[in-house]
Amino acid sequence: MPTKPTSHRYIRENIARYDFHFKKELGQNFLTDDNIIRNIIAASNITAEDVVLEIGPGMGSLTYFLLESCKRLAVVEKDRILVKILQDNFCDISQLTIINDDILTFDFDRLADIFQTKQKIKVISNLPYSITSAAIMRLLTHSSAFDTLTLMMQKEVAHRLLALPSTKDYGSLTLAVGYYAECSALFQVPSQVFFPRPTVDSTVVLLKLRTKPPVETIDEASMFALIRAAFSTRRKTLVNALSNQLQLDKEAIAGALNALNIDTRIRGEALTLAQFAALNDLLYDKIKK
Repeated sequence: MPTKPTSHRYIRENIARYDFHFKKELGQNFLTDDNIIRNIIAASNITAEDVVLEIGPGMGSLTYFLLESCKRLAVVEKDRILVKILQDNFCDISQLTIINDDILTFDFDRLADIFQTKQKIKVISNLPYSITSAAIMRLLTHSSAFDTLTLMMQKEVAHRLLALPSTKDYGSLTLAVGYYAECSALFQVPSQVFFPRPTVDSTVVLLKLRTKPPVETIDEASMFALIRAAFSTRRKTLVNALSNQLQLDKEAIAGALNALNIDTRIRGEALTLAQFAALNDLLYDKIKK
């Protein structure tokens, strides 16, 4: 590869050679700053013994540096033209597997065969803004395969991951992240280090997958159904939201809240993960009917 994939020259040459057109819905903004990329990889604690999954590699700016750092790398890219660019520019690299697929439907069971190991995988990605929440949820619900997730995302989404109860950013995504992982914001990434330049700045976030959730509950799926219902109409009280969304009896909900010493006038946005887990245990039989 004569030119680094972080250079504007490399990007422009490939745009012309492959008649590539940016697709806004795929959030195609390519990193052009070597130092930012090195900082992301360093923050991921990726070593020569690690296997890594990169989501949305684009033209390979992060890929190029990851290949210097890990044992094996698999990249999942939805855009067929970008896959062709990657195949041509990173040809004959045995440690790299290029997969043309959508991460929102990708079969994560394939990873064991691709990496030929059962060791935990480290995920790294400059996530497309349009699928950030959905991609995070898919990764979290397959968390047993992963060690860490180092994700660059729109800073507003990062705020949601780390939000506190009773704040505007607190929601079902916050609670899911807290259940599956320990989350920390690492550093900000300004919009000017991307090509083309997005309209917002980004934040790099590290999620360390938990071996055990911080709370216990009868049934995970039921708890998250309860959480989604609670946040479906943020302006309503929790009693009204759960009654409307899950067809639960209001008196039963109020009774469960009273048993937990929670004000029956409370909104869902004020409950902690532990309170949702406890409430789920009391309402489980009614939710599953």
